[in-house]
Amino acid sequence: MRLGPGTTLSATAGLLAPALSRVLASGESNLQETNSLIWVMIAISAAGAIVTFAFLVYSLWKFRDPKVKNRRYG
Repeated sequence: MRLGPGTTLSATAGLLAPALSRVLASGESNLQETNSLIWVMIAISAAGAIVTFAFLVYSLWKFRDPKVKNRRYG
């Protein structure tokens, strides 16, 4: 469809509205804006879990009871 001198304003606006909405909606979505923050929070929580588990293993190894070393079970 060609725009000529006899084209009305509403027809022109109707043709330009989809193009204008695509230009205005081309920004980042909420997910794209917060995606890096989510990955940083996951990395911090994973690092905290690893440090906590490592401390647990270290404390169980360091403070084990020496009297249990040669104990027979069963």
